[in-house]
Amino acid sequence: MRDKNLQVMVEVSLLVAAAVLLSFLKLYQMPQGGSVSLEMLPIFILSFRHGGKIGMLGGALLGVVKLLVSPYIIHPVQLVMDYPLPFMLLGVAGLGLFRRHRILGVSVGAFLRFLTHVVAGAVFFAQYAPEGTPALLYSVGYNASYMIPETILVAIVVLILSRRREILVPNYK
Repeated sequence: MRDKNLQVMVEVSLLVAAAVLLSFLKLYQMPQGGSVSLEMLPIFILSFRHGGKIGMLGGALLGVVKLLVSPYIIHPVQLVMDYPLPFMLLGVAGLGLFRRHRILGVSVGAFLRFLTHVVAGAVFFAQYAPEGTPALLYSVGYNASYMIPETILVAIVVLILSRRREILVPNYK
């Protein structure tokens, strides 16, 4: 049991580190934050391998590391809504039905991340909305412009990895 716990802790550490590294390999960067990368992929792998609790832990850790590496803080609630919370919510992909139906898990996890970014954007970054544009509508459009392509990209990679069962399912003895 202790060896399995150690293996899980090592996996969490390595996959969070991989997510941080992937966050630096951006295919596209938005002007006020957000980018298209594969940073969500390791958290989804962690969630599929070890379930929602471990996936949520890994996601929250990713958010904290991102906060330490490149913070943009204007309010304590915004800090939570832009860093640990959205990445923690990726871990729901490892809960119940989502764990078996991985594309659904990726979609739900990414959608929950999207929602937290939208709310944070509408509340804390409304000044960036063009004149006459509702802050919520602007935030939805802004966040969708990078979250939709990133989710599609990650879903494609998850589909490819699903053919290799050992990547998404642990085999500890």
